[in-house]
Amino acid sequence: MRSWAQVVTFVIGPVAVASPALLNTASAAAAPLNEKPKTTVANQVTDPRMIEVLKRQDVLDKIASDITEGRPESDRTQIPGFAGLAVDPDGNRLRLHWKGAPPQRVQRILERLPDGVRVDVVAARYSRAELRQAGSKLINDGKPVSLRVPSTNEPIRITSMGGANDGNSLKITYDEEQAGGKMGSPLSVAPAVRAEKSKEIKALTERLTGVATTTSHEPVNTAAPAAAAPRFSLQQSKPLAGNPTRKHDTAPWYGGSALRNPTGGICSSGFAVKDSKGKFMLTAAKHCDGAEGYWRTWEGAEDVGVSDRLQSNASVDTVGIALHAEARGFLYDGEAYRTDGYAKPVTGYGNNNVGDYVCSNGANGGVHCNIQITDTDIGVAGSDGRWRPITDRAVVTKYTPDQVAGVNGDSGGPVFAGVNNYSADEARGTITASNDTTTCPSSLNEDTVLDGHNRKPWCFKTVYYVPIYQTLHTMKWTIVTG
Repeated sequence: MRSWAQVVTFVIGPVAVASPALLNTASAAAAPLNEKPKTTVANQVTDPRMIEVLKRQDVLDKIASDITEGRPESDRTQIPGFAGLAVDPDGNRLRLHWKGAPPQRVQRILERLPDGVRVDVVAARYSRAELRQAGSKLINDGKPVSLRVPSTNEPIRITSMGGANDGNSLKITYDEEQAGGKMGSPLSVAPAVRAEKSKEIKALTERLTGVATTTSHEPVNTAAPAAAAPRFSLQQSKPLAGNPTRKHDTAPWYGGSALRNPTGGICSSGFAVKDSKGKFMLTAAKHCDGAEGYWRTWEGAEDVGVSDRLQSNASVDTVGIALHAEARGFLYDGEAYRTDGYAKPVTGYGNNNVGDYVCSNGANGGVHCNIQITDTDIGVAGSDGRWRPITDRAVVTKYTPDQVAGVNGDSGGPVFAGVNNYSADEARGTITASNDTTTCPSSLNEDTVLDGHNRKPWCFKTVYYVPIYQTLHTMKWTIVTG
């Protein structure tokens, strides 16, 4: 009999690799001409390595879906013994963490793998459900409790929390609360002092939760100071002549467009959706909503719609924009300043797995592809002070061309996985926060970042996003496809 108390590997046959497609032509991906005038974009070069990686990712995600019964990441706690999984598209393998022996249903899946796919089954200390239950002991009234440790007088606030993907601990990050309730670390903390504080927090959280924890310092997710809004007329401008673009869209509205939020700053539209009554809406980040009023195009200040208070939820950081016209299931793509109106259809939505490569699509900084999911189903503190109980996290990789995952002002923008050789997009989530400040490359400057002349561009290596399933389920919306 096979022992499940150690790593068990399944692998069948050689890897079958198809020839890479070198070009992804936008003529197959752009919106139909009877919907919006678009310039056909030829020679949209795609890294052939990533085309092959995504083909393998698609196969691995299907196996992961079979193992998890098609459940989104937040519902996998309902699978007895399940702790976590990670796909490895580069190595064409999947790593599955389980407390106890996987059930016969899962074992049958593992015995019938496609050629070349390898799955490692690793014993876990806790199930996903046990770690979520343990984490709930640190939540009160919908947000984390303050922690107190002997080495400091300042309250300690949890900035993120969730079960480790290997099922061996509850991962917790923290920051100190400063005077006036503001979050932020002391200007200078010696490494030895920081290490001692982390040990104290680990001991405290293990006592409170009853499970092993790992603790590390991570400042609360930040947002740059609000930009001074450029002056513009509240009178709607004349309809745009020529191609609609990300920075100056026209009806029917697309996702990934640059919007002037009700307080005048820049934010991104997310996806086209329909509410429970079948009305078209565009999604946006609730923390961008400001005064809950009118949204306009970034350039031209044309009227897009108004915030709908009844279609708003802070836990998923989403507000629906009630439109004066229809929306279409397409996302703008490419650089933020691109003027040819390049857009791709949305095929639907998918669940997220650790190891998946995805793209962030913020309107201020443009598309950043080949970022990789490192955590799913974790709670995160937003820059607005709200706790997002279910988010995913993605970071830059060696494949990310500019080593940037997002730019300030990208909030509300889509996260997607490229499908059909990157000619279409599968919705994965909506950007809620960024972290890990990095120096902006020369390609992201005051002329290429849309509000770059209003404030200095601020780039990040990490983005947090609310999974699209969670938003659709919470808001009772359906996504509009192209």
